[in-house]
Amino acid sequence: MQTETDIASDPGHSDRQPDGNSTLPCKELPDPKRIRVLLAHYFQHFHTLRCFAFIHKTSFLQKLDDDLAARAHNKSSLLHMMCSIGAQFYALEYSETVEQFPPKTILAAGSQWAATARSLLLGSFDQISVENLMTAQLLYDYSLRMANYTQAFMLSALMTRMTHALQINLEYTDDILGHHVDSNSLSVTARESRRRLMWSCYITDAQCGSGVDQLMLLEDKDIKIQLPCDEQNFLQERPCITRMLSGSPLPFVPVDLVSANSTNTISIAAYFIQHIEIRKRVLKYIKHLDQASLPWLPDSEFHLFDDELQTWHSSLPAEIQFTPSVIYLRKESNELGALALLHCAYYQTMCDLYRLGAPALYKLRSAFYFPPEQDQFLRHLQLSLFKAARSIAAIIADAARHGPAMVADTWLPSITYDSNRIMLYYLTIIFNPSDQGTKHLVINTIPYLQSNVQALKMMSATNAVAEDMYHASHSMLEKLGVASDSISPQPQLVLDDPYLANFGAGRDSTPGTPSQTAPDYVLNPLSIFRMARSDIPERHAPEKTHNTPIDTGSSSAALAAPGHNDQQDSNIDQGQAFGPNLDMFITPNLIWDWQPMETAVGSGMNSEGLLPWVDTSYTSYVGDFIS
Repeated sequence: MQTETDIASDPGHSDRQPDGNSTLPCKELPDPKRIRVLLAHYFQHFHTLRCFAFIHKTSFLQKLDDDLAARAHNKSSLLHMMCSIGAQFYALEYSETVEQFPPKTILAAGSQWAATARSLLLGSFDQISVENLMTAQLLYDYSLRMANYTQAFMLSALMTRMTHALQINLEYTDDILGHHVDSNSLSVTARESRRRLMWSCYITDAQCGSGVDQLMLLEDKDIKIQLPCDEQNFLQERPCITRMLSGSPLPFVPVDLVSANSTNTISIAAYFIQHIEIRKRVLKYIKHLDQASLPWLPDSEFHLFDDELQTWHSSLPAEIQFTPSVIYLRKESNELGALALLHCAYYQTMCDLYRLGAPALYKLRSAFYFPPEQDQFLRHLQLSLFKAARSIAAIIADAARHGPAMVADTWLPSITYDSNRIMLYYLTIIFNPSDQGTKHLVINTIPYLQSNVQALKMMSATNAVAEDMYHASHSMLEKLGVASDSISPQPQLVLDDPYLANFGAGRDSTPGTPSQTAPDYVLNPLSIFRMARSDIPERHAPEKTHNTPIDTGSSSAALAAPGHNDQQDSNIDQGQAFGPNLDMFITPNLIWDWQPMETAVGSGMNSEGLLPWVDTSYTSYVGDFIS
């Protein structure tokens, strides 16, 4: 008797290739049984990632049965997109349990259905509907997954305009609990679905904007809907009253209906949305340091953001904390990926805030000058930056132990890669090589570096960009005398960053402040906008014009992981900034303003060169210590 696995083993009626791998090339959707298998993988693995749970599962499946009976399903762009994503996760699970596939084969699964979804969506470009907006959101994430960043960037604009036209930034009615439902009104479930879709578009807009007002099309003040309710209430179609992004209830909800514990009814996605709002302001602050107060002042913007972030994180309820019991609980509810991303996002934002203490690492515009009397504060920034990067590695390692689907979000490869860059920067430049605790620190940091590399290798099956980052990270560790799975010292090291070093080669520019401002100057070269711009052959490039330099001369506890303990933190705290001015470590041709590793992009960048902070005379001691 044929099992569901047997039925699903070829969900696209695919032909077998000479190498034995199924690439699911069929353009038409498969038969209904296989469609249901693909949708099961979609809802199990993708639906709860980030903020994509805007499709009500039972309602959708009920409608699908009607469409299948009427043979209308082949015209649905949303169904094609869901099957395409489901096919990738099906191929991923099949590769893990039955027959191993190369990452590119897994990525290619369902690609024809994604192409059909794109054609159907663009063919109905003038038909603005919730279903088309859902399709666009899924196609946007798929484009990121396939490293098609120009398409993702353009889709982000389409989505925001569709939200404006649909007005899903406003509550459909003030009858939140659905007490007065009539035949002409939307159901409580449909209204919650619209809210979730709006918040998903909000996150997309924030991701593309990266703290640059010019690139963001959605204003926080214009989003006047409540945060998503928890998954069980959504699935069971139970109406809930939550709160708005500001923390206040909707103004028209009667006071007697607002429960004191209404925050207990919000989902993991709601906490992620809250964090993204804080993150947007942090990134905007980092991009305007010339207008900011000195960070060591007690009332500075830095301290306000630091307090706000730590207060937000410490206030997370127990069922959202990243603890062993919660990890298994969320895995059971298919929410472990969302939980891991939530905590990784927090520590990534902490890295972005604390990089004030490592301007050479990110090539910050208008970096602060730290006078000698602020050495202790500077060391605090650098140590906190390192701890946050190490915490990211611990979270990724814990999540990855439960399978590649748990680390499949499109933001995670760049977060993981940045974690390694920060830890290597701290070990090779900031930490004092003559300190007695250095060897202990290096030895105990190696597992974090290695687990990040292995996680990137795992992520390459669901994110095209992760493969290049894996090879680049692996190369950096080898040049540091550390293999991904063993330790082998190398003398006279030259630490390279094959992924970032020569990006943008041939784009002449002069340092300082450009005569004209543009988002190019305040975004990471690997941001969605910068990579989309790099594909435009006739792009205007004001960065090539001469400019005048700016004069700026005056102007959290880590998670438990193998090798980490309080004594280790004590040893880390003994680290000292050392050596000559860090400017000497910046390669002259790297003139970008390094910004946070937002969704990193691009592939095929295999050229090698020095990291912007590295001097060869300061790297060999790492190999000596681990020998």
